[in-house]
Amino acid sequence: AGEFHINNVAVAPEYRGQGIADALLRVGLEAAVARGALVALLEVREGNAPAQALYARWGFAVAGRRKRYYSYPTEDALLMRCEDLPGALARRRRDP
Repeated sequence: AGEFHINNVAVAPEYRGQGIADALLRVGLEAAVARGALVALLEVREGNAPAQALYARWGFAVAGRRKRYYSYPTEDALLMRCEDLPGALARRRRDP
């Protein structure tokens, strides 16, 4: 359907802040585009500001909310969507 759904991007706490999540996301998005994806979707915890910032750098924007999506602790999910996946990859190559 031309869509790529990201289920999880996770980095162990002791390795965060080193660009690992960005590299993982890049590899996944490049593979998705190679397979014809034009749009990418994901859910992120409302309280996870670092992850939201990462996704925003890649061109994702909040497109909705899923109430009480997460448990332990219960928290809403923000649905984020990148409408132009090939364009986002091209921009990140120019402006890492």
